[in-house]
Parts: sequence; structure tokens; C-alpha cells
Amino acid sequence: MCYHVTLLPGNFHNLVDVTGVAPIDPKKGDKLYKPGFHLNGFDHPHLPVILPQGLDMYRWGLIPHWVEDTYKANTLNARNDELFEKVSYRNYWSNRCLVVVSGFFEPHTRMGIASKKQKTESWFIKHKEDPILTLGGIFCGGTVSIITTDASPLLSEIHNDGKRMPLILSNEGIKERWLDPKLGMKDMSRIMDSYPPDEELTGYRTIDGIMNTRLDTNVPEAILPFSGPDSGLLSLFD
Repeated sequence: MCYHVTLLPGNFHNLVDVTGVAPIDPKKGDKLYKPGFHLNGFDHPHLPVILPQGLDMYRWGLIPHWVEDTYKANTLNARNDELFEKVSYRNYWSNRCLVVVSGFFEPHTRMGIASKKQKTESWFIKHKEDPILTLGGIFCGGTVSIITTDASPLLSEIHNDGKRMPLILSNEGIKERWLDPKLGMKDMSRIMDSYPPDEELTGYRTIDGIMNTRLDTNVPEAILPFSGPDSGLLSLFD
């Protein structure tokens, strides 16, 4: 799963410079781009997306075109093994985009040393060298879902319970193919079954509580290696 991300500090123009992609509507981008150390998908923030036409900002959580009011389904992520058939996504698999983030968070489950009780740690994953990650997404209108796949060996160690990860597209040629409107289901499935080289990524434990909606973890410590006592923030709610 991928419900928690970070966006690099600065403004929309900085992102244009980093991605090298021209904006579709600069004024809209300036208005909607909100950087954050921790952005919670359930708050439905706007995320930068790359389309064949250029760089734009879409609301996280795909809303199908036939929805007239509030859509209650969780569409933050679209599973690669469901998106061709699931009613929320099946009409939009060819509406592909790249979602731009600085990194993302995943939970890691381990047994407590003293209590033998399961404990959830927060881990942050980012590219070792680049300031951004590009994730595969699908969209409808101005809303977007991030595609998730089976986890790579590295992410399987981190997200050891669910063993899922966002679809990371790091190769420039693969990015171009992903945005190609002629890409069919079979080739799209092959891309979704591939992994980026784990050696391109780094992951480390950060402050506890990223997955806890009762805590405000949009703080600089969210993307720094964990340095506190082992109890962490979750001890407040044990």
C-alpha cells in the first residue's frame, strides 16, 4: 500500500525545474502545490502528476466519472491485479500518468522486545540520489490513484506484513512507454510486474506514528532516521 508520501520543499516552479516537464497551467500548479514532510492520503491532498501534455496537480483518490456525489470507496491505491476488472478502475487503465513524490512511508511490523506485543514502526523510502520518485498512476478527471504491486525484495523486508509497494518507474524509457496511449494491457501488465533496482533506493526507520491518524507527523523528523527511545510516539496509545 502507499497512503503516506512526502513532497520536496519549495514551490511548483521548483518541481518544474527538477522534473524538466513544462506545466499545463502554472497558476493552478502554484495554487495547489503544498509541500509536506508527511502527506496523508486520507486527507486527499493534491499531488503532482506528469501527463503526455505536461505537469499538473491532481487530487489523490480517483473518483469515477459516474459518481454524482461523495465516493466512499478507498481509491488512493489501485492494485495491479485488480485495476483491469475492479469497477472503480477498469474504465481508466489507459488513463496513465506519473505521480511525482519525494518519498513514501511504509509500516514495518515486529514483536516488542519486552512485551511480545506486535509493534508497528514507520519506515521512509526514497531514491538514493534523485530528489524525486516517479510512481505509476491512473486518473479520472482531476483525480488520481497510485498503482501498487507485489513488493521487491527490499520492500518485502520493510513492508513485511502486507508486502506491497507503489509502482516505481525509474527508467526514462519505461516512463515514456507508460505514458504512450498505444500501450496495451499485456505490455502494461509487464511493466507493473517489474521492479526498480533495489540498489537505487534507500529505506530507514523514522519517527513512530506515521500511520496513526491521531498524531500530527507533518514535521521535519518524519523524514529523518529514528533517533529517539525505542518506545517512540506509539507508546502514547499502547
